[in-house]
Amino acid sequence: MNRNDIEMPYPIYYYVAILSIAALFTRSLYVRISLFQRKRRFARKHGCAPVTRARAWDPLLGLDHFVRLGKAAAQRRYLEYWRKNMFGRYGNTFEINLMGQRLLFTNEPRNIQAVLVTQFPDFDIGQRRRDNSAQLLGVGVFNADGPTWEHARATLRPNLTRAQVADLQLFEKHVGVWMAALPKDGQAVDMQEWAFRFTLDVGTEFLLGTSSGVLDPQATALGRRFAWAFNLGVDGVAQKIRLGSLAPLYYNADYGKACKMVHEYVDPIVLAAIEATQKTGSEQHSNVGDEKRYTFLAALASEGISPKKIRDHVLNILIAARDTSACLMSAAFFELARQPAIQAKLRAEVDRQLEGRVPRYDDLKDMTYLNWFIKEALRLYPPIPMNIRVANKDTILPVGGGPDGSAPIFVPAGQEVVYQIFSTHRRRDLWGEDADQFRPERWETIRPHFQYLPFNGGPRICPGQQFALLETSFVLVRFLQEYSRLEAPATSQQPWTENYTLTCSVGQGSWVKLTKRGGEKGSEVSA
Repeated sequence: MNRNDIEMPYPIYYYVAILSIAALFTRSLYVRISLFQRKRRFARKHGCAPVTRARAWDPLLGLDHFVRLGKAAAQRRYLEYWRKNMFGRYGNTFEINLMGQRLLFTNEPRNIQAVLVTQFPDFDIGQRRRDNSAQLLGVGVFNADGPTWEHARATLRPNLTRAQVADLQLFEKHVGVWMAALPKDGQAVDMQEWAFRFTLDVGTEFLLGTSSGVLDPQATALGRRFAWAFNLGVDGVAQKIRLGSLAPLYYNADYGKACKMVHEYVDPIVLAAIEATQKTGSEQHSNVGDEKRYTFLAALASEGISPKKIRDHVLNILIAARDTSACLMSAAFFELARQPAIQAKLRAEVDRQLEGRVPRYDDLKDMTYLNWFIKEALRLYPPIPMNIRVANKDTILPVGGGPDGSAPIFVPAGQEVVYQIFSTHRRRDLWGEDADQFRPERWETIRPHFQYLPFNGGPRICPGQQFALLETSFVLVRFLQEYSRLEAPATSQQPWTENYTLTCSVGQGSWVKLTKRGGEKGSEVSA
């Protein structure tokens, strides 16, 4: 038989395809094995040991964890579930499988310091936050990495100098509107809602040069629509981020409309600022005493960047300007109304140092007990109780591995690290047996480091933390001056619960009876 007469059962390209696939598979397997060996050598080199893994009935997807966390969130005890049921069971650093995604959780100060400071270049905000917030916020300081973040941060910094932050006239103006708007007939009022209105009005005026005006009961429809849309948009971003890999399943018919309404409110202000800058050829300033302060918006407009990028930067900052301060105020009112002895000490300090006058910057800084009170509110109720970073390269964390958790742990590139400040702030080994109690006096002697991070830390520390502290201090002082008593009604003595979106406020509200100085009854309010 002639060789040329042999018939092959399949065309020659079939065999070529089979061999090509086999070669690709072999190469892929070789790459995977090599990568595994390289990572193992890296881990051994740094003395890494395995981290504890949270057990699950469903080892593939961790559905049982997902269901329990969903139930806890519905009961407004999501943070407590992590603290007691997870950290309490598995230790200060552990790995968990949630819907097929392995996450590394830690409340250990040494690990948090590594992520935020000593190994800062090894970690990014990550694509998930960018993708899930881009429709509302675009790209800016909240969700950017690298040069984009550095530029946004550098642009914001001049707007937060002491001369600008210490201008308390802005706070006094809006506190006056707030107090005047509260009902005088004892009607129940949600003070937490008012705190968010206050910080939105202050934040928009401070950043944009014009206030949203939502504190005023006669607020324009435009301002009210903006406040509604901004709330819904922020809540939507929070839900999408928390869903993780399931974020594409998120649906809210009003979310897209809310994002559009926010943009439609900000865009004309941005365009007006650009036009004004082009006409004058310089930044638009507003007088602050003997100083000149340019708004964040005017600073951006003068740099010649696009209106879209300006809007992105402004909205990224507005989230922090509104939510962080409002959450802190809500927690402060919550405790103030339930702690008459503490309230008496605060009022005595205010009366002694101010003698009825409106506080100045140095007055607020010099009020020792007020500062202890605010620090304690931030410890028990941090506005940002959890945060996430993503390793951009193979790296390590200093502790968490081995039977006793003292060995370093390997963190592969792409690993999400979740650090829970809420749990760190309540650890008894760090704060004492009374860690769950609200006790401002602890700050007389304690000097915490990375066990206390209400405003994050390292290069990405909140740039507006001094603004938030001053804003909250000013509000508390003015309410203590105007009202002789703030007390929680007998019907509102339930323990604190959470309202956790991007930030964390009081879940059930804090019902407070306000009594005006001189004996006049104010309104019942919910902080």
